[in-house]
Amino acid sequence: MNPVLDTGLGPVTAPPVVVVVSAPWAGPSRPAPTVLRELGRRWGDAARVLLIEEPTEALLEEWRIEALPTWLRFRHSRAVDEGGGDAGSVLPQLPGCDLTGNEVTLPGPWRLELRRTGAQPKHVIDAEFGPGR
Repeated sequence: MNPVLDTGLGPVTAPPVVVVVSAPWAGPSRPAPTVLRELGRRWGDAARVLLIEEPTEALLEEWRIEALPTWLRFRHSRAVDEGGGDAGSVLPQLPGCDLTGNEVTLPGPWRLELRRTGAQPKHVIDAEFGPGR
C-alpha cells in the first residue's frame, strides 16, 4: 500500500522508490541494474526506481553503503503513515538515473524503510521491495 501525502490540495499517492547502488567494476553488482530495470517496468507507476552506478565516496558515506550492490527502499517522509525506517535516515532528495538512463533527482524528504546488501534474486527483490509489500 502506498502512503498518502498531505499536500494541502488533497491526498496524493506517493509511490515507494527503490534504489540500487552499484558499480560495473563490482562483480556482484553486474546483474543488479538489469534486475532493477525489469522490475521497474513490471511495477509501472506503483513504484519508482533509481539506479546509481559509480557512486561517489560522499554518497557511500552519507548513505552508509558498505558493499555493492545495495538495495534501498524509500518512501516520502511526509506520508501519513510515518512508522518504520532507520532513525536518522531521512534524505532531502534522491539522485539517480531512471529506467531510460536519464539523470533525475526526486525532491524529498525521503525516509529509508528497507536495506539489503549483495546480489539478490529477482523474486526476492520483487517480494521485499515491490509495491505490493
